[in-house]
Amino acid sequence: MPLPNKAGEPEFKLKTDPADRVVIKYKKNDESTVTLTITNITKDRVCYKVKCTDNQIFRVRPPMGFIKPGETVPVKITLKSKEDLDPTRHFFAIYHITFSDLKEKDPRAAWKDGAKPDGVLRLQAHLETEDKADEKKDEKKEEKKDEDKKDDKKDDKKE
Repeated sequence: MPLPNKAGEPEFKLKTDPADRVVIKYKKNDESTVTLTITNITKDRVCYKVKCTDNQIFRVRPPMGFIKPGETVPVKITLKSKEDLDPTRHFFAIYHITFSDLKEKDPRAAWKDGAKPDGVLRLQAHLETEDKADEKKDEKKEEKKDEDKKDDKKDDKKE
């Protein structure tokens, strides 16, 4: 479930996939990328903007753009992991505003002069380290090796 809007913020009118949270599986000191798709289900051309909690560890490409009615755009989110990464404090805020000027090509123009968004959505970033999964696999392999050694010793004693 997405994070709740702040008081006075308008309801989000577009569709995202994922719809409730962004799950990023990563290895320490490595980059991981996921794709967030935004679909314009309104009848108007809109401009979107995606913001993150920390530009040092997240890269959003493209961070803003236009979407025609019925169209879907992919947005790549890259995590540059680092030590002491808090897996629960991060989120992505997605804003959209109706922008009918078809001649305008620069999405920054839609957000000039303190333009207020027509919709806001905050998606929790759920960061899962793959290192723990690898550690568990390694532990299981070690346990299996130990069991095999014990079985070999039992076989040696029987002979």
